[in-house]
Amino acid sequence: MANSTLTMSSETSKVLFGYNASYAAAWVGGILFSLSALLHLVQYFKNRAWFLYLMLFGTLLEVAGYWTRVISIKNPSNHSASSFTFLSSTLAPSFLAAGCYMAFGRIIYWVTPVSHRGFKKIWVPVRFVAFLFITFDMLSFFIQIIGVFVLIAHLTREDSTVSQRTKSLKMTYDILRIGFIMQIITFGFFMLIALRFMFVSKTWRYDWPNGASGSWRTLAWTVTGSAVLITGRSLYRCLEFTIHRGDNYLRKHEWTFYLFDCLLILIVLLAFNLVHPGAHLPHEFATIGHAYKKLGGVPAVKVAEDDQPTAGYSRVSLVPPPLAPLNNNAPPMNQTNNAMHFSDPWNNRPSPGADRY
Repeated sequence: MANSTLTMSSETSKVLFGYNASYAAAWVGGILFSLSALLHLVQYFKNRAWFLYLMLFGTLLEVAGYWTRVISIKNPSNHSASSFTFLSSTLAPSFLAAGCYMAFGRIIYWVTPVSHRGFKKIWVPVRFVAFLFITFDMLSFFIQIIGVFVLIAHLTREDSTVSQRTKSLKMTYDILRIGFIMQIITFGFFMLIALRFMFVSKTWRYDWPNGASGSWRTLAWTVTGSAVLITGRSLYRCLEFTIHRGDNYLRKHEWTFYLFDCLLILIVLLAFNLVHPGAHLPHEFATIGHAYKKLGGVPAVKVAEDDQPTAGYSRVSLVPPPLAPLNNNAPPMNQTNNAMHFSDPWNNRPSPGADRY
């Protein structure tokens, strides 16, 4: 009985990994991901970027997956560790993708003029950008999680025969492939919208205080580039589960996992360490939920063709404001009609270290 259990556990590890995994490489991966996750944890609370909870969870799930990989390699009979490693490496990037969508949804709502927030300019209504992509991402996530649990359930049954495990393996690969294909399509559509937004936004000019004029573009390109990397990783995993026979080169060689999965996801995490959304977005946009959509609009936007500075608008309008009356005793203009305020609420904007709500 003990020998059959050991054989079963070794077979489970072999099926989930597809090769004899390297103990040293798993240690290196665990250390690198742990360091990045620790920095993410510090940045999360320091910048009070509460909306990035899904990205933080995905980062911690990656860390847990690499340390259980170390355990499963050291102790092949521990099929629970092998199963969790497979689960985490398969599902964690979905949470990172959701974090990208949430960050980009806030960026696009922050900087897009009110008159440009419809379907015509961005091809997606601005207020639905994050919701749309997160919905499809979660749908692909649930498809993948069904495939993972079906595979683990069949492989950990000691009374299952080889033919039963082979049949369940084929069915699981089909389910996982559908999930990854849906994820790739979602990423492709997202990158189309992101590139469209980056193109049309070049016609807007920003005169924000504190040198923030180029900050959002750096963050937006970081999010878009991260989405490209996660798409590459999803494509790799899709190809990995395409061939059912044992001649799938991607599943038989460990270096492909570290190059097309581990390295790509690590670059994504490091990119967000360097350009953290919480350090670039206004504090009103770093909260959980959709309260930021109730704000007046973006500050200090003007059309590139207009050479007159318009810094000071809390709501955007492509129509210049009326002239102020020639009365020295008149109060400062604060025109509430036409959704325009000729005062600069961002002059009193708290510093990045100030308390956020």
